[in-house]
Amino acid sequence: MMRQHLLITSSLCRASALGGLLFVLGGFLSPAQAVPRNLSPTSQLHVQSHLPVGYVSFVNDVEPTLTRLGCNQGACHGSQYGKGGFKLSLFGTDSDLDYIALTRQAKGRRVNVADPIHSLILLKPTMTVPHGGGRRLIPGSSYYYTLLHWIQEGAPGPNPNEPKLVSLSVTPSEKVAYKGSSPFHIIVKATYSDGSVRNVTSLANINTIDDGVASCTPDGVVRAVGSGQTPIMARFGGLATVCIVMVPYPSHAPYTPQTAGYHANPADPDQKIADEIDALVEQKQKALHLSPSPICSDRTFIRRVFFDLIGTAPSPREIEEFVASKDPNKRAHLIDTLLNRPEYADYWALKWADLLRVNRNDLQVKGMWSFDNWLHNEIQQNVPIDQMVRTLILAEGSTYTNGPANFYRVSHDPSEMAETTSQVFLGVRLQCAKCHHHPFEKWSQEDYYRFAAFFARIGQKGSQDFGIFGNDTVVYVRDDGEVVNPATGKVAPPVPLGVHLAALEKDGKYNPDATGDRRLILANWITSPQNPWFATNWANRYWAYMMGAGLVNPIDDLRVTNPPTNPPLLNLLTHTLVQFHFDAKHYLRVLCLTRTYQRSSRATVDNAKDTLFFTHYVPRRLPAEVLSDAIDKACGTTPHFGGLPAGIRAIDLPDPNVGSDFLNIFGRPQRLTSCECERNETPNLSQALELMNGNDINNRVTSPDGRIAKLIKSGASDNAIINDLYLATLGRLPTQRERDIILGALIFSEHREHVFQDVLATLLGTKEFIFNH
Repeated sequence: MMRQHLLITSSLCRASALGGLLFVLGGFLSPAQAVPRNLSPTSQLHVQSHLPVGYVSFVNDVEPTLTRLGCNQGACHGSQYGKGGFKLSLFGTDSDLDYIALTRQAKGRRVNVADPIHSLILLKPTMTVPHGGGRRLIPGSSYYYTLLHWIQEGAPGPNPNEPKLVSLSVTPSEKVAYKGSSPFHIIVKATYSDGSVRNVTSLANINTIDDGVASCTPDGVVRAVGSGQTPIMARFGGLATVCIVMVPYPSHAPYTPQTAGYHANPADPDQKIADEIDALVEQKQKALHLSPSPICSDRTFIRRVFFDLIGTAPSPREIEEFVASKDPNKRAHLIDTLLNRPEYADYWALKWADLLRVNRNDLQVKGMWSFDNWLHNEIQQNVPIDQMVRTLILAEGSTYTNGPANFYRVSHDPSEMAETTSQVFLGVRLQCAKCHHHPFEKWSQEDYYRFAAFFARIGQKGSQDFGIFGNDTVVYVRDDGEVVNPATGKVAPPVPLGVHLAALEKDGKYNPDATGDRRLILANWITSPQNPWFATNWANRYWAYMMGAGLVNPIDDLRVTNPPTNPPLLNLLTHTLVQFHFDAKHYLRVLCLTRTYQRSSRATVDNAKDTLFFTHYVPRRLPAEVLSDAIDKACGTTPHFGGLPAGIRAIDLPDPNVGSDFLNIFGRPQRLTSCECERNETPNLSQALELMNGNDINNRVTSPDGRIAKLIKSGASDNAIINDLYLATLGRLPTQRERDIILGALIFSEHREHVFQDVLATLLGTKEFIFNH
């Protein structure tokens, strides 16, 4: 059958009957053309439509065809200024604009209803005439006939009465595949407002997220190529969905849960939840043929949980007492003790201050201290997360006397306020939707500006309550103010994300300003237990803080096309946080009780390549402030930061403008954005040099008031000093080989303290010290 070589003359294509016949025949072209059939709304799985037979929809057929062919991508006509004088909306999200560009501009040559085959929309992409974008369209393909038939029908524009796309699904939604096995196909289906379901696989944009795990053709043919898990992303009509592909790892031994050394207290009501969490973690591991590492030792656990919960190193005495304890529930008791120590509030206030960008450059010194003190007090009193967020959203008043009012001082306009609120509190990155439809999500410009409209009436004014040079700012709610969508030129009404304005207006009573503060609607919606993002966002963030990686990564980028590695687990964690009424301490306690958290960081031959499924604790470098404090504690020195009293630790610092070259070298964030990515914990050469021969480290190690000087002055033996140095840095005693090396060096040294200083400096530069493991 040689239809792929069929030559079509202009006279033939002018005959509507034959044109329609060719449109039908186009569905049976040879697979050699590598272009599957473009199914029209009249030939789908189930269609109940009022549209006439043979009707080609501009929105549901033409726009998706242009998207599939790549015509409206950012590198082509969908770029900011288009290409060659022809501009389309990115991914076909503005049908009215695209219709005008196709049918009215360029003197109507792009779409020629009088002579369809000579329309530039057909001639250019088939390279019948020169085209800068190369060949995009194959004559005789189903895509070609979709465009041709649409033009033959008179190129009808967007029809407000035709069915609207409401959801997108993929079959299968999850698949276990094996490396070397036969490929499988995924089917993408679109559901419309009239209840019809359409197979849109040939029109969807289908891509793999990780081609090291599974490859995917544009037509949805998936093949397993490596081990792990990856989403296969399908986009159509501004919506997106994914198929999760799991490729098991090569197994060297039967799955073993590895529970030796783990003590579960059945009388502890939180233990049941911890067990449920572990069961879901291990279920995923088993499916992927991954066996977890053993439970970590007591020495490892105490050091790990100290750093993770309070950002502080345990003392040698605390370590030895914990290891010596025979209490079977000592790990749970230690967790409870740490959650009630003052350092807990210090450390978690630091994390929140990073997210909320507490810094004097934006807030002035008084505003900065006011905001930081408020955060510390809220966390110290264990105020639930939802209540803290509600207070921040509804904040107003003096930024010097009302700390949370500074939330609006950091952001300078409704757009920035909306982006910060969405990313920090919901884990949703809206930035892309400011200029165009989000390329990997359902968010449109309309969604963006309607969300920003909640902040349109936030005003700021100066105040002289603290003197004429006090520079105080008062945040207040104005009586007017709106946000205009630049794409439409219309005022955007305030609407929460994912909520349809029509649903709010159905009873004719939606008045966002009825209470005098439209933010009240936003605060109620964001902190609602039914909010699909709020609880999930915080459950995922806190999990990542404790486990070293989120179930969604990056942890502040929740979207359909960035699915969790273990959806049932994330659902359970979300439910647990809601069940605890957003009590952060209670939630953290449960996480610390799990086997998942208490596993060794030492990988096995079966799980060495795992970075996503928590078969072992993920080692990570200590945050800059925590590392600095740990060095001070190991050296027995008192921290000094300019302008602050001696003894103020790094985790207590209110903002990044307190000078410290050490903290800057080790990735302290400058709090310019609300992205978790601003804190850089990646090791680099500057850090290695600082630890090897930096003046800061040298001064702490050799301090006349430091640990070594005091130990020598106390008359401690060489072995006692060696033990103390190892416990203060690595949380363990030295091996016999390590001890022998140090004792040998002492024999040949005239200056005993110099040997111990070298030992301490060396320990401070080891991975075992600078990483939490």
